[in-house]
Amino acid sequence: MRMQSLNDNWKFMKLPGQAIDALPSALPEDAWETVSLPHTWFREEDPYQGLAVYEKTIDRCPDGRKAFLSFDAADQQARIYVNGHPAGRHAGGYARFRLAVPEAAMKDPAWTIRVFLENRTNEDIAPSFGDFTVFGGLYRNVDLLLCEETHFDYEYYGTDGLIVRTDVREDGQGVLTLEPHAVCAGAHCRIDYQLKNEQGETVRTAHGAPDETVTLTVAHPLLWDGVGNAHFYTVTASLYAGETAVDHTEIRTGFRRVEIDGQKGLTLNGRACPLRGVARHQDRAGVYCAASAQQIREDFAIIREMGANAVRLSHYQHPQTAYDCCDEAGLLAWAEIPMLKMTESPALMENTVQQLTELILQNIHHPAIFCWGIQNEIAMFRDAPYMHENCRRLHALVKQLDPGRFSASANLYPLKASSRLNEITDLVGYNIYFGWYYGEMTDYGPYLDRFHAARPQLPLGISEYGVDANLRLHAESPRVKDYSEEYQALWHETVYPQIENRPWLWGSFVWNMFDFFSVRRNEGGQKFINAKGLVTHDRQIRKDAFYYYKARWSAEPFVHLCARRFVHRAQDTIDVKCYTNQPRVKLLLNGAPFGEAAAENGTVLFRNVPLTEGDTRITAIAGDCTDSALWHRTEAPDPDYRLPDQEAGGAVRNWFLADDDMRKEGFFSVQSTAQELLDNPETRKVLEKYIPALVQFMTEKNVIPLGLALKSILSRDADESLDVNALNAELNRIPDTEA
Repeated sequence: MRMQSLNDNWKFMKLPGQAIDALPSALPEDAWETVSLPHTWFREEDPYQGLAVYEKTIDRCPDGRKAFLSFDAADQQARIYVNGHPAGRHAGGYARFRLAVPEAAMKDPAWTIRVFLENRTNEDIAPSFGDFTVFGGLYRNVDLLLCEETHFDYEYYGTDGLIVRTDVREDGQGVLTLEPHAVCAGAHCRIDYQLKNEQGETVRTAHGAPDETVTLTVAHPLLWDGVGNAHFYTVTASLYAGETAVDHTEIRTGFRRVEIDGQKGLTLNGRACPLRGVARHQDRAGVYCAASAQQIREDFAIIREMGANAVRLSHYQHPQTAYDCCDEAGLLAWAEIPMLKMTESPALMENTVQQLTELILQNIHHPAIFCWGIQNEIAMFRDAPYMHENCRRLHALVKQLDPGRFSASANLYPLKASSRLNEITDLVGYNIYFGWYYGEMTDYGPYLDRFHAARPQLPLGISEYGVDANLRLHAESPRVKDYSEEYQALWHETVYPQIENRPWLWGSFVWNMFDFFSVRRNEGGQKFINAKGLVTHDRQIRKDAFYYYKARWSAEPFVHLCARRFVHRAQDTIDVKCYTNQPRVKLLLNGAPFGEAAAENGTVLFRNVPLTEGDTRITAIAGDCTDSALWHRTEAPDPDYRLPDQEAGGAVRNWFLADDDMRKEGFFSVQSTAQELLDNPETRKVLEKYIPALVQFMTEKNVIPLGLALKSILSRDADESLDVNALNAELNRIPDTEA
């Protein structure tokens, strides 16, 4: 197979008012612009959702008997034509797919490729909902593949026609399973395999028929063993027609064994390895989703700098470069599909099955991946039996395609430990935001202990935790909802020890490594940005909280003075905080010694540091590391450091709640189920106060489904005299403490 890049010199235009299911018969010739790939049409000033078209003409390549168009992604629904002949379609904006050039066009002297794309919300394509942006575009590479009539099957779910599975048995023996998919134009085809180590030495050889699964064993292979010890093997497969080699593919892989236990947490190759991870979205400022391979590698260099050992690749399939970076850095990776709103639509379920199949088969060879995520927060609005059925189907698909890895779910905090959604996947993560959307930052430990007591055998981790920080905003006494950099830093240094001190947690992922784009958001003084990142959207500034985790996770010596952007101070004295992984820090005030203190939890705090008139330079020294910052004393607080009409101190409204939503997270409401409210003695008293007749009817008659939200029941049996707001206000005062 020969690959030719098609990234350069495409023509592009938007087609507002048109739809992909009723394509226009003609296109305006004067509306084209020239673009190169990767490309997205999304702009902050023009967040266009609709139909667009790309077009490119190339000369037919005479040396190829079969030709395929390879799209690393097309966001999110595509129809492809060559010289007017349909080549195929694809639904889903994140997976690679390949389509044969139509036979009717193969002998034409030139090929005009036309790609219609639509990115508007479609209830039958995942994601149909989420706190991130569906940008639209051919935002990853497009290539032309040329091969002989006999070739590996490049249309098999976008793979290279070879599925590579690895395992390590308890006796240390490595097992390599090779599942080929090939198209043979005649008889007498075979595949020859070679397994090579990192030095290029052949370790094992084998051969088999094009439809034969081959198993190889390797005695005591060199293991892929995480950060600093990521070792690889390479599988080469040569497809023969008779005695002639007609196609070839090469796949890098590795051997490792990951186990997870509800009591012991996660082990990698037999050693305890709690995951200290971050989550990552693919977009960045200026290019949105159309990041280059170099920019992706820059992201992972920052992650490695901080010292993380795991990454959650949220909430969709990422480009191959991202998984390669995880492999090379030794980062264990959670890979997942964009299932964030599960409806009863059969079409949505079929699309989800397709996307999960693509994700697994295209990435199964990556040793970094330890689990396949099948859903994120699907019970946001309800926990319904059809969700359980669909998740069981997705879990079974994971086990069918890749029995050696785990299935995973990420559930929202209000979902009870008793939910059946916690009984389906091999492991569960919870997205928890105490001290931001609800509760206090010190609530993590007690909550996790209650949950673990309720389900001691369930492998539990934290799939998201974090708070927003706008680097323009600062506070001497940081509080929730002030969006200050200081609150984010204080929050993480308070929360993380509660996670770290519970060894039965298999891991945790900071939400998020980088600020990311979400058209749903307009908060904290920033529009369209989820600012929970430890690094800014443009990757230029590491927030203070970044250095807290570097202090806890990295062995590279450093010291960092916090609040360096909080320059203007109206106090005679301030507290100066440092993050460091060194044992002690000395502080200099305008070059003169001020004090020395030991680090605890990666933190050193010097209290009541005096500020002189004008500028004060403070220097922190930890071993051979130094850091300096300049603060300026002012007469009055700088108003630019706080939001106008700020109401800091109260919980932040969650992004998915409407303004008229009656829920208060962590507390009961009329949107709790009737069963939950009747089972709790305190909330039942409130119901008996406001709706005594309905309470009696619900408990004595088996007519009303008690799994419905009380609000839904009230809307069907309306009592005009009932003050629903007053009822809800009383329910909002009662904590929902069940884990």
